[in-house]
Amino acid sequence: LAFDDINAAPEAAASIPRILGERYVTQDWTTMNRTLFEALFLEKMAVSITIGLIVMVAALNIVASLVLLVMEKTPDIAILKTMGATSRSVMYIFMLQGLIIGSIGTAIGATAGVVISWVMNRYQLLRVPGMGEVYQISYVPFTLRPLELAIVIFVAVLICFLATLYPSRQAAKLKPVEALRYG
Repeated sequence: LAFDDINAAPEAAASIPRILGERYVTQDWTTMNRTLFEALFLEKMAVSITIGLIVMVAALNIVASLVLLVMEKTPDIAILKTMGATSRSVMYIFMLQGLIIGSIGTAIGATAGVVISWVMNRYQLLRVPGMGEVYQISYVPFTLRPLELAIVIFVAVLICFLATLYPSRQAAKLKPVEALRYG
């Protein structure tokens, strides 16, 4: 038997009674620690939902900031349009500004998350009392998965981009004559 993958434990455990006979009973680490893995899965889902809500609040903050910026810059937008700027270029300006804000926030958040998870894992800071007695570990390990990090970063930037659409369209729809008259 040669099982190189740690996730092959259920297959290895099932193959032992087939090879050595039915009188041998095996139990793999995934079965023995099922409650721990279920608890960790629930924790992962709760953290994912929490991070999603934080990103949504940040996106709403970007929308509010850009809407206020459009209202504040209405005369400037009108002057740009009278000088020949197209609605599309005005829209791109506000979309780019929102994307820059969202990208900077995402980069800071991702960097902080990576550093914090490294520190928490390196120094085993998240200890669970009594966990070493029941399970083989006494702290909660943190594993950084590059694909999951990339997905989180992509989704955060995508949400930030989507948050820029409404304010940038409002800026693009601005009519120069009315903006200068009432602005």
